[in-house]
Amino acid sequence: MKKFIFIFIQISGFLLLQNPIFAHQPFGIDDKNQDSYIEVSDAKISHAFYGIFDKKGEQMELNFKLSAGDTFVFSLLIPDQEPENILASERLPELVINNEKFTSNQKSNFYEPYSRMNLIRIIDENKVIESDTDFNVKVISNGQSRFVFSLGYQEIFNKTVASGNVRRFNSGDLSEWYNSIIILEEENNNSFYYALILVFLTVVISFILYFRHDLQNFIHRNRSF
Repeated sequence: MKKFIFIFIQISGFLLLQNPIFAHQPFGIDDKNQDSYIEVSDAKISHAFYGIFDKKGEQMELNFKLSAGDTFVFSLLIPDQEPENILASERLPELVINNEKFTSNQKSNFYEPYSRMNLIRIIDENKVIESDTDFNVKVISNGQSRFVFSLGYQEIFNKTVASGNVRRFNSGDLSEWYNSIIILEEENNNSFYYALILVFLTVVISFILYFRHDLQNFIHRNRSF
């Protein structure tokens, strides 16, 4: 019996390491008008930080410590929805961890049953820490998109270790994030250009209609010559 329990614990731990977002504490940015700065006092506990970038150059920043022998498990994900799932790799969010840059290196689709979301894992790392380390993680945007940064692997729900400009998400918050409508910058730019063209055409047509009699007389006089 003890052997069975030991094997079960090993298998469960392996599955959590492979799918760190499966059982997590969900958080989101509390005030988007303030810096998105987060402290995590125990980075082994599984967390998922949900956010929305409105433009290129925005970022969410996290700080935490890991001790020698700890496993550093993290992923960056996007929803498996348009427009994120059709963005080119260079338009996807990226990570900078202690000045080391991580960009999209895969696109692994999966269904997350806790939040009932279809997600795509674009960065996924898992490594053992050799010495005590202070970590600074920046999630940086390359344009408009929703994202999830997952951290840790221990399934603990009754202990909150994330602080800063964050709040715990409930099912309604998760649904609102997942169903948010994202309009890409190119579409905004095209709309602006279309509006300019429409205004220009309106002015030209109005000018022609207003001065149509003068134009007709001018054309008639030129024909007479």
